[in-house]
Amino acid sequence: MKKIDENLVTYILQQYGRSIRHYGVANEDTGLFLILLCAHKDDVFTDFDIESSNENLNNIIRAALLQSPVYSKLVKPYLASLSNLPPAFLFDILIGFRHVDQFDLRANFQSIFDSLLYSLADLRGKHSGEFIQPIEVTRFIMQFVKLPDNAYVYNPFAGVASFATFLRPHQRYYGQEINLQTWTIGTLRLMAYGHPFENYKLEDSISNWNNFGEFDLIVSNPPFGLRLNNKSSLYGGEDVDKFLIERSLEQLPKSGQLICILPLSFLYRGGRERGFRQYLVDNNYIDTIISLPQGIFKHTGIPSCIILFNRHYEARNIKMVDASHFVIDSIHREKRLDDKRLNSVLSQNDENEFVRNISPDILHDSDLNMLVQRYFAGKYEGTPLRDLTAFMPGTRTERGKYGKLVRIRDLKDSIIDNELDLLKIEPTLLPLGNIRKIEQSCLLLATRWKTLKPTIFNFENEAIYVSADIIALTINQKLIDPKYLVSALHSENVKNQLEHYRIPGIIPTIFRNDLFRIKVELPPVTEQVRIYNKNVDQYISSKVEEIAALNYGRTVDVNDENSFLRHQIAGSLKNVRGAFKLLKRVLVEQVKPIVPGLDDLKADPESEFTLKRYLEIIERDLNSINKSVNKVGETIELMDLNKENFDLLLFIKDYVDGLRIRANNFYEVYLDLDEDAIKEFGITAIHIEGDKDLIRKMFDNIIENAEKHAFQYGISNNNKIAIQLLYDFEQFEVQIDIGNTGSSLPASMTHDAMIRRGSSSGPHSGNGIGIWYVNEVMKIHNGRFGYTDETGPEGIDSEFVTTMELTFPIIPAI
Repeated sequence: MKKIDENLVTYILQQYGRSIRHYGVANEDTGLFLILLCAHKDDVFTDFDIESSNENLNNIIRAALLQSPVYSKLVKPYLASLSNLPPAFLFDILIGFRHVDQFDLRANFQSIFDSLLYSLADLRGKHSGEFIQPIEVTRFIMQFVKLPDNAYVYNPFAGVASFATFLRPHQRYYGQEINLQTWTIGTLRLMAYGHPFENYKLEDSISNWNNFGEFDLIVSNPPFGLRLNNKSSLYGGEDVDKFLIERSLEQLPKSGQLICILPLSFLYRGGRERGFRQYLVDNNYIDTIISLPQGIFKHTGIPSCIILFNRHYEARNIKMVDASHFVIDSIHREKRLDDKRLNSVLSQNDENEFVRNISPDILHDSDLNMLVQRYFAGKYEGTPLRDLTAFMPGTRTERGKYGKLVRIRDLKDSIIDNELDLLKIEPTLLPLGNIRKIEQSCLLLATRWKTLKPTIFNFENEAIYVSADIIALTINQKLIDPKYLVSALHSENVKNQLEHYRIPGIIPTIFRNDLFRIKVELPPVTEQVRIYNKNVDQYISSKVEEIAALNYGRTVDVNDENSFLRHQIAGSLKNVRGAFKLLKRVLVEQVKPIVPGLDDLKADPESEFTLKRYLEIIERDLNSINKSVNKVGETIELMDLNKENFDLLLFIKDYVDGLRIRANNFYEVYLDLDEDAIKEFGITAIHIEGDKDLIRKMFDNIIENAEKHAFQYGISNNNKIAIQLLYDFEQFEVQIDIGNTGSSLPASMTHDAMIRRGSSSGPHSGNGIGIWYVNEVMKIHNGRFGYTDETGPEGIDSEFVTTMELTFPIIPAI
């Protein structure tokens, strides 16, 4: 984008952000803001004087928009919001628009509109992704399909008409979007691009499928997981994926193409879905499958792919493209597709490290599992697990039975400590479902999450029970030593194979048939024992070095040995200070009235010190000791770790309950745990390994910083603290964002300065321990501390001007 465009966008966003914060307006009506901007650009508001219309501004703007043939239709879903906005807020917005040069605004409006649209989507966060897709994905698709100049494009499930924005002047477009507000924004976008919008319809693509056009391209990003219970299909109960593909292939001419974004599960699900893939492969409908990087869509963490279909009738190979690593590094948290490099690679039409041509025969050999990464596996030497082990089915359990249920968390992840510990597993009422009873020695493997956690179960007259996410294998010990096998399954060689065969996603999974494809090296059994012992020695050595490095990194920086006294006397010191205050109170309130000369009493008539002076000395020195101890207290406290596995969401809910009481109308507290994202993938809880007391105190430090330094102007409706959780199930992390709406950080503040002990700034600066302490707590929890200043050059001028970001490793529960 040109520099002048960037300046205009930055100015408009800053004006909007400041107005939102100042008037306490919710940042939800993106469409209304864009309507006001577009209407201003089109001179809809030139017939009245804004400055003299402040009190009636809502009604005046409403009337002006309803008199416009175009905007009268677009503003209808926002009329209630328009009526409820503070007139002063609307005044500031329109005055801000009038400070923008109208010639520059019109000359650059296409890029300005899109930049604002994406920036406002970032402000809204995850839910904005429900109607806008990344520009990189749109641009890649429209460049990849190579349309003729007079192409006719059909876009069901159109969203904000993203695909239409890349069409050339003589290419025609027919789009459908069912959501009224999304359609409104899409119409504004087409207007901004100067494209005709008559054929961008407010319609349901399912009930109003366009059967009448002969389209060169059908392009779509349908809603993931939408079931169509009232529709029939060649392959039973239909979802939106099969509906879109079947209807498109029925309609496409011989030279036509269908390209769509689908969930990755479309490529591997069994049952009827497998039958549908066979139909597509056997009829040569699939041209290209592109596996996309995870996390590039804001509205979902579901892994996705792009599939190109056409109606070629001759047998041919399918092009498999692994684009999972085509990611652009971003200063913000989001991932972005490197579409230009991807298109460059695909334009070469040759096989390379990212592109393979796979025959239908190979696909059938893989049971029509069409996950892209499995076709990029190298050639591995060794013996497959199917030749060394056998599946142990166990026996099904009866309802209402008690037993020791082994969960994935009970399995071991060590080549040394690799035997199941039954003493740590309590008997429980067995749940309904696919629970199997195991009554003989075996090897247990986890088929879900990132590691197999191979664990040896030695049966000694006590059965165990396992669910479907644990597989039990008997081992042919004539061929392979069990402990050697455990060690081999921990090897990099096996990990690399697993990366190709696993189903990626929120809960990585490997199917049993693919597990048996994994190969391990198979030396003679006597050599296996020697290799295992060598691996154990190396493992122990690496752990010793790791612990030494960890201890070195956590060495406490203490300038004086006496600082450690706090560890021993902190509690006693607190008691002594409390007792002294009570003692003074007794002397002043109860003894002094009876003994008038109390202050002048002396231990020795010759002494120059009186009782009053003794008390002053004691109070002075107690305060001095307390101050000195507090300076190193935070450091000492970090040495006393008491880690436990706990439910993070319950912990944060409890903390926020207390915080709302503590806030006492000084600020509002908002909490967004994004529990929908967790449920979307069948996760029941988010656990972390940590010290609750330290984490609670760390949260307190951040809140106290906001109370003292951000909210400098006392009680205000604009004082807000928001706590939001963002999940990255690919890296098994959770980011806890704690944001506030107060004053921004000093312009000179850097990350290094913030976490430096003793660093402080501003009119209410403290001892500089607060954020240093936060950083130290995160380090000892194997986490990370960061922050975002939304008013800075990399920010997007959010209502929450400063956000502290705490990233923890997590243990998802299913």
